[in-house]
Amino acid sequence: MIVHSSREAVPAGSVMLGSTRRLDTAGPDPAIVVTTVRRLERGETLYSEGETATAPYLVLDGVLRVVVGSAAGLVRLADLAGPGDMLATAVFEGRPHGETVVAAHPAKVAQVDLGATLLRPAGRIGVGVTLGRQVKRSRELADDLGLPMGARICRILARLARRLGRVCDGACELAAARPPVGGRAEWRRLPFSLTHDDVALMAGCARVTATRVLGELKAAGALVGHRGDYALVPSALDAAADEYVYEAL
Repeated sequence: MIVHSSREAVPAGSVMLGSTRRLDTAGPDPAIVVTTVRRLERGETLYSEGETATAPYLVLDGVLRVVVGSAAGLVRLADLAGPGDMLATAVFEGRPHGETVVAAHPAKVAQVDLGATLLRPAGRIGVGVTLGRQVKRSRELADDLGLPMGARICRILARLARRLGRVCDGACELAAARPPVGGRAEWRRLPFSLTHDDVALMAGCARVTATRVLGELKAAGALVGHRGDYALVPSALDAAADEYVYEAL
């Protein structure tokens, strides 16, 4: 359960504080105690790299960009955090924040009462499951580094579509603009603006490369949209990733 105070509890997987997304219906019951809820507008910073980490945050709704800097002065989009993710994890090590987190879409986060959460056996499990899921995402990104760039971008987009995308229904004008791949209504629309720069920063490539690959995916029917507003077909992206690998062999 997600606990908003020591006296108030909301069953796991239920809609919280007006959120339209479920936290994690597949995981165990996370008894995570939260306190202050903060709403962020698009472009608003939650915290910046180098600031003191005082408590973790649990994402309740929306999408946030997690940006890290390099020794060479470059920036990298390390992740896109969504509902159920935990941010400001530097607090577990007593270190300053190692990343800057900015809302990519109107978002809602809650500060976690870490002491009260870790006193609960289910709370410790919930924190462990949440962090484990995020470590798995980081490992997947690392695994992609050995792939051709086109395949890497496809895998990144497919995971984003499955994790954060919303299934397109008959009212989705993007999906209506193109027949479903293979006759299946698989389109998933991203609820935030994903730019070519975002794709390039996540994949570690030049913007022109990201633009070229996105254009190829549009032509293949795996992606539709423009100006950051995209709907994608995860299974078609998986197939396109395989094609990029085959071409490189």
